Amino acid sequence: MILLSALLLITQREAALERRTTPLLTSDIQAPVAAWLGSPFRQLEGAVEDAEEGRRALEENKALRAELAFLRAENNRLVAMRDRLQRLEDLLGVEQTADIPETRIAVRAVSDPSSPFVRSLLIGAGQASGVREGQAVLSDAGMIGHVVSAGRQSARVLRIDDLNSRVAVMSRRSGARAILAGSNTARPSLAFISDVDGWAEGDHVVTSGDDGQLPQGLPIGVVDPDGLVSLDFNADPVDWVFVLPYTPPVDPADVDLDMNAEGESVDADTPIIAEAAAVSTPEEEG
Repeated sequence: MILLSALLLITQREAALERRTTPLLTSDIQAPVAAWLGSPFRQLEGAVEDAEEGRRALEENKALRAELAFLRAENNRLVAMRDRLQRLEDLLGVEQTADIPETRIAVRAVSDPSSPFVRSLLIGAGQASGVREGQAVLSDAGMIGHVVSAGRQSARVLRIDDLNSRVAVMSRRSGARAILAGSNTARPSLAFISDVDGWAEGDHVVTSGDDGQLPQGLPIGVVDPDGLVSLDFNADPVDWVFVLPYTPPVDPADVDLDMNAEGESVDADTPIIAEAAAVSTPEEEG
């Protein structure tokens, strides 16, 4: 019985080893054959994918060409309107001091954890680059805030959604005025509204320029159903921004120059001598 048990154990183990070895040998043989047989199908599949990508690229190219043609026509129309507006302004003698400046200072913005404000930014440009206190800071979407302090190589920006921010704004549709009051949230409120009926849901909010520090027309946001303002710049992360080197109107009381009779500015220390013209009367001639 012992010999018979040992014989059965040996034969069963060899049979099990053969059963395990046979599938492995079969797999080793089948794998290269299957790879060789499947190679044309994979190449065909890749060709189909390339053709599909080429078709999508062609459609996108057509759409981009159509958009480019539209933008060129729109640009030509805007250039013609700008030239016409410039001629009318020259004819009327309109000053351009309140327009949005075309020059912009592009700079990188980072968070400002050491700021006394809850929502503020640090930008890598300062007085050496032309950045001054009070200048507006914008992104591609809209206004972010304004410069509250400027050093030599950097400046601090107070965002318009900070609790300490107050910006004079207006409705682009009706021209109604208000003050945009920050609340440390993504949706500031409108305060000191001059015309309640002049504000409605969907109105585009822009700077009014009434504060004398910011130019008129800078985009800020849209009035939502709750009467709050959904800011434009919150749609994108604040990374690169640009500063508007806007020069506000100068108070005449701060000018050290006086005007003479012809409207020319002269130094205050220069004496102005008015000469009276002698006119003869009929009695004197008689």
